[in-house]
Amino acid sequence: MSISGKSDANRWEELQIARLLFGLSLEEQAEFDEFARKMPAEQAELFEHVVASLDVAWSDPTSMPLPEHLRNAIRSRALEELTTKVLQPVDKPTLVSVSAVRSGKLPWVVAAVCMALTVLTLVSTRPIEPVKEVSRDAAQLRAELISAAKDLVQVMWADGPTPISGAGGDVVWSPSQQQGFMRFRGLTMNTPTVQQYQLWIFDKNQSEQTPIDGGVFDIDSDQEVIIPIQAKLRVREAYQFAITIEKPGGVVVSSRERLPLLAAVN
Repeated sequence: MSISGKSDANRWEELQIARLLFGLSLEEQAEFDEFARKMPAEQAELFEHVVASLDVAWSDPTSMPLPEHLRNAIRSRALEELTTKVLQPVDKPTLVSVSAVRSGKLPWVVAAVCMALTVLTLVSTRPIEPVKEVSRDAAQLRAELISAAKDLVQVMWADGPTPISGAGGDVVWSPSQQQGFMRFRGLTMNTPTVQQYQLWIFDKNQSEQTPIDGGVFDIDSDQEVIIPIQAKLRVREAYQFAITIEKPGGVVVSSRERLPLLAAVN
């Protein structure tokens, strides 16, 4: 850089960043032009290409930290711009050569641009609702399975030997995806520290005395509840599903003394 003095060099850097991000006032533009006349054309245009060079610059292991004077200048200018003018989008930059990107200054110039954009986001005075990641719930996953699985088995719950009045719902299961869901209505809410529900899957390739454990679960609502099936073994050909009431944590082999619901596959 042919600009003399550290303060002049710092000011040139601040003007370059302000020009790229915010635009310059008439006074700043005149100051910028004066500095630019002292600069080689290649360096004067470097900031114009910085955004397009992010991926290359970040891969440089010699990247330098952002100088404190630029950090402070960007923060102050961003706050000022937010209260005085609406930001305008910058033109799409063109690519620069790898040699230019690898120049000693560019890595922290990139950091300056990124920091400025971060400041603009964090201190914006507009009321913005926080973005919440919406996770897919069991109902959505069940609907997707029903739509996608060509081998879907769907059967209704029926009263077992020890029924619960008003309890019903259905079971869906895909042998190919080894995935399924239980849907319940009217099943009595349980106290997990006292007792829990447990699913059993009867498979034609498994002894009737040792059906496959489909998971322990709780009912915590008097509305419709959907529970994912968690089979402990691979289910090859299910012919019946059963719900028992067991001690907390479930059992390995059920006595089937309390069996409120059954769902037989036709």
